[in-house]
Amino acid sequence: MSITKSQTEKIGAIFNGNRFVIPTYQRKYSWTDTERKALWQDIEESLKDNMNHFVGTLSFKENKSIGLSTDTVYEIIDGQQRITTLFILLKNLIDKIEDSKVRESQLSAFIGSKENLKLQPLGADGDFLKRLLFDFDNIDQESINKRSQRFMYSASKLFSAFANPLKSSEIEARIIFIRDRIEVLVFNVENQAQAVKMFSIINDRGLPLRILDKTKSILMLYSTLHLKEELNNQVNNSFEKIFDSYDDLLVSKEKLGILGRLEENTIFTQHYYSASKLFPSTWNNRDGADTIFDNLKTRCEELKENPADLKTFIEEYLVDFENFAVNYSNLVKEIETNSLYQKPFRYLEFTATLYPVIVRLYMQCKLDELLPILETIEVRVYKLRGTNPIADMYWLSSHISAFDLSVDDIRNHLKNFCEKFVNNHVFRTYLDNPIYGNGAVKYILSEFSEHNYNLNTYKDFQVEHVFSKNPNYDALSYGFADDYDYEKNRFGNLGLLEKGLNIGLGNLPPINKVNGYLESKNSEIRNLAGEIQKGNFNKISVDKRRNIILEYCINRFTLN
Repeated sequence: MSITKSQTEKIGAIFNGNRFVIPTYQRKYSWTDTERKALWQDIEESLKDNMNHFVGTLSFKENKSIGLSTDTVYEIIDGQQRITTLFILLKNLIDKIEDSKVRESQLSAFIGSKENLKLQPLGADGDFLKRLLFDFDNIDQESINKRSQRFMYSASKLFSAFANPLKSSEIEARIIFIRDRIEVLVFNVENQAQAVKMFSIINDRGLPLRILDKTKSILMLYSTLHLKEELNNQVNNSFEKIFDSYDDLLVSKEKLGILGRLEENTIFTQHYYSASKLFPSTWNNRDGADTIFDNLKTRCEELKENPADLKTFIEEYLVDFENFAVNYSNLVKEIETNSLYQKPFRYLEFTATLYPVIVRLYMQCKLDELLPILETIEVRVYKLRGTNPIADMYWLSSHISAFDLSVDDIRNHLKNFCEKFVNNHVFRTYLDNPIYGNGAVKYILSEFSEHNYNLNTYKDFQVEHVFSKNPNYDALSYGFADDYDYEKNRFGNLGLLEKGLNIGLGNLPPINKVNGYLESKNSEIRNLAGEIQKGNFNKISVDKRRNIILEYCINRFTLN
């Protein structure tokens, strides 16, 4: 069946006699169980209420058929998440049909064969979809390292589980419903220009396209309308790598437990903050994703009457964004295996503000040499002081990107930044104050012990009050005055102890904690147990220990 330019269609009619490809530049499959369960529930409710179900708008571009195939081939411009989900759902339902002849006829009409699927993502996801649909039981779930493929695998598992308890008549009813009663509004565009114009319209109408999709589409639009499609392939190829890099970042984020609230906007904005040279008239370090996208459109509008300048800008933006995204992904993958990166990235955890600088330094192979001073900045400024200065850091990331600075030049910039916000005097003052609850304390105490704990051990540590937070004894008898609430939270009275041991010790006096301390993997707290056991451990002892920790910090997190 040929799809006309604009019409409401049933899913069954769309798949019957047509084949669809998902280009490599499109977003990878990213629907989660939340969206999939919602779709299943919509189908169940519509069946119950005897109503058709409308799933939205789809946009296709017709491609020329290959060879003697009688099917029409369409490129999916918009709607591939819904199409892919329905395709996997249909396959799982059809697999439950008991009559083999009926099952094969349904597969032939709506799914195709392993060699010739009705829906074909291009690239590695296409090969995986074939295995998923026709060789599911032989897929090793643990070996799936692409986020999009993990989502497809989860979709098949979910729909198989939902379909499993259904009777034959119930399976048939759902296949018929999907085929005949799920409706979509279809737009069939004739060429690439119409395709990107469609994206532009969707963007302007406020439909929920994500920031990377919108960015790709606007660059495609200007390439198509003002550069005679000259950069279309480059836009497609660059964004394929950007999409893959972002998906890889999400996999690494989940695996390593770092990167906090990383999302599409994060990688998009962090690139912009480190690329002021590309936006000379509009760049601002406080711009959000929507403003940055508007700046991109503004820059294209400024240059569209001069195609050579427009081409140069788009090329430079694509190359820089692609390199930034790919290196970002490579850096985070390397964190797992590079021993130099373990502590600052996984134990201390850099603030997001530092990542534009970190990624640019990684791109220039300068990160390893500058990692110690970046660690110092994180401890002093972002963790201990608890402030988040962005202007200087984003300026520096752009400066690093624009100029070939030496490692010493960059180190001096970083040193000046740290001295501006937390010089040695300020550092000592913060360290000397009540510090319990500060984000730097656990890392400082871990480093103070001078032992390389594995990550699980480090995560199990809690910050322990040597003289208890809520003592069941008289703290005044140990030399403390009425300011105990102040003194108990200073460094000399804090140590690292495993969670289980810490809970077990409760609010006991130090002498009654010795046996618990001796069981710890933390050598520093074990040594402290020996000092307590020796006798006369009191406020003077705590003050002495605090001064030792302070001197250690000044030397360990130094600017020299």
